[in-house]
Amino acid sequence: MKKYIIKTVIAVMVLSLFSLNGCILDAFDTLTQNIPYSKEFPLSSSQTTYSNSQTIDLSSSTVYKNYQDKIEEIKFIRAEYRTVSVDPSNLSGNITITLKDASGNILFSRELGQLSASDYIEKPRELTLNSTQIGLINNYLSKLSNRILIATISVTNIQSSPPNYKLVGAIDVVFRMKSKT
Repeated sequence: MKKYIIKTVIAVMVLSLFSLNGCILDAFDTLTQNIPYSKEFPLSSSQTTYSNSQTIDLSSSTVYKNYQDKIEEIKFIRAEYRTVSVDPSNLSGNITITLKDASGNILFSRELGQLSASDYIEKPRELTLNSTQIGLINNYLSKLSNRILIATISVTNIQSSPPNYKLVGAIDVVFRMKSKT
């Protein structure tokens, strides 16, 4: 008899938990997923200063498209600079990465200093941002209609032998999306 009472109590408890529509089941209604975004910047010239801007449009991401009607929140996680290709391999210069909102307001600008571009082919360089810069990005993204960002790579004091060079740099950004399933 004791076994039946214990089994009945356990069954009632389990059914009670499943019948609640509170916080226990809400955890299954929310999806958190990263949205990786990569943008390449081809630079080619014989000048000692060069800059290129590209649009980062979150709505072009497959992950974003799959959940766009259910997104509750998007937050910045991290950004990196990497070199895709460089010719000649001894190319160096002062690299600056800037991220602006769609209206042209600067969200962050990070000067990486005098770098050899070939150093970042194998291992990207993380762009460390302070809390104010991360807050500006997240505040901009908190309005879910804001999904366009403008990224710029500027290279100054370019040193190359021979003087004609080709550099393809890339900015990799990761956002975290929270959505209802």
